[in-house]
Amino acid sequence: MNNLASTDGVIHFDRLIAQTDLTAISRILSWFAAFQRAPVSQAIWLQGQIALVEGFTNAVQHAHEQLPKQTPIKLEAGIYSDRLEIRVWDQGSPFDLAALIDRVEQEYPEPLEHEAHWGASLFKKLRDQHSWQIDYLCSHEGQNCLKLVKFY
Repeated sequence: MNNLASTDGVIHFDRLIAQTDLTAISRILSWFAAFQRAPVSQAIWLQGQIALVEGFTNAVQHAHEQLPKQTPIKLEAGIYSDRLEIRVWDQGSPFDLAALIDRVEQEYPEPLEHEAHWGASLFKKLRDQHSWQIDYLCSHEGQNCLKLVKFY
C-alpha cells in the first residue's frame, strides 16, 4: 500500500507524525488549523477536524493499544480543488470499519447512552448526513489507513 497521498492538483498538502499518545491532540489541532482556508468551508473544516481527532483517538486507543507510545501515527491532509482529504495511518491489527459503521445504528441506537463506538456513530453521521467518503484500508505490510474524503 502506498503511504503517500496523491498530490496532483493540490492546493495545500502536509504530513505530521505523532506518537501514540492522546496528549498529541493539541499539536494535531494546531497542525490542522492550516487547512482552514478556501475552498474548504468552515462547516467542512470543522467536520474534518472532528473526524481527524476521532481517527487519531481510535488509532491510539484501539489500533495501537498494545504498542509502545513511540509507535508513530502518520497524518496526512490535503486540500484539492474539489475535495478535502485526511488520512490517518496506524500499525494495528486490521478490522472492518465499514461493517462496524453499518451495524452501529442497530446495536447503539442512542450512541450517547453507551461508552462504546462513539467514533463509528460519528463516522456514520458524516457518511450518511454529510456525504463524507470513509474507508479503512488494511494492508498486510503492517500499515492501515483511515481515509476521509469530502467533495465540495
